[in-house]
Amino acid sequence: MKILDIRAMRGPNFWSIRRHKLIVMKLDLQEMEEKPTNHISGFLERLKKMFPSMYEHRCSEDHAGGFLTE
Repeated sequence: MKILDIRAMRGPNFWSIRRHKLIVMKLDLQEMEEKPTNHISGFLERLKKMFPSMYEHRCSEDHAGGFLTE
């Protein structure tokens, strides 16, 4: 995986109508592009450890923990 670009965004944007300060990162997934995360051993556990506040994120299932549902 390779980071191509990181930007701090301010003001209205098409990623969020509620948040006006965002960090946007553009990645080249390289060999991982065709591999689903559920086929990467330990991916979910490492994600939870790195970003513990993601449990409260409600974007996909509209309830706490929904983003991390297997």
